[in-house]
Amino acid sequence: MKSKAFIALIPLFALFAFQHASSQEASKVIPPNSKVFVASMPDGFDEFLKAAIEKKKVPLQIVAEKDQADFQITGQSETQKASTAKKVIMWDWRSNEQASIQIVNLKTSEVVFAYSVNKVSSAHGKKSSAEACAKHLKEKIDGKQ
Repeated sequence: MKSKAFIALIPLFALFAFQHASSQEASKVIPPNSKVFVASMPDGFDEFLKAAIEKKKVPLQIVAEKDQADFQITGQSETQKASTAKKVIMWDWRSNEQASIQIVNLKTSEVVFAYSVNKVSSAHGKKSSAEACAKHLKEKIDGKQ
């Protein structure tokens, strides 16, 4: 008799687990036209990122005040200038760029998106890495990621 009761409860546990997983996925969604605050980042990367979000037509509204936003974007960037040896031997003056961003839901404090990029011999410096971040963010919002 106990095994029949246990078997009868299995679908209920499965339903609960599915609903719990669905609610976790729903909390990681960034709805189109959400309001985002882009925090200040080292080396002015935040300005490159704002420009890239606009250029790539990422469906977000950038706001000037954090208290007006649903999400906050934070990040880091680093530039490694071409060495003298690289310039002399390889005739390459381009820098290496690394950047990472993360987006936090300000209501739940949950990280809903994170992305890192490493551009070797970047032709356009921080602009290239910011555009890569914006491109992948747009894919996340459009549901392609």
